[in-house]
Amino acid sequence: MTASSTLNNSSTISGMAARAGQAIDQATDQAAPAVERGRAQAHRTVDRIADSAMPAADWAAEKSRMVVNRSSELVDAANSYVREKPLASIAGALALGYLVGRMMR
Repeated sequence: MTASSTLNNSSTISGMAARAGQAIDQATDQAAPAVERGRAQAHRTVDRIADSAMPAADWAAEKSRMVVNRSSELVDAANSYVREKPLASIAGALALGYLVGRMMR
């Protein structure tokens, strides 16, 4: 191989590399708007889902508060009953325990 052919091959490779770099730059420039549109669409979709989920989350929070309040009322009522009628409460607990024990056998 001569120095001339080595130089020619080197310039050919350099030219090919330059054209490949230009092609990559051009593809990147063309893809950027599509990527941006995809990003924007994904952002809008997430916002829409979040907006749809908010009423459900609010409803669940309200129902949770109602359950906590109702359970507190039931505990207070049970406490009052046990204080007013301790013997009946003990007898009822024993009867319930006996029945549950029988059913578990």
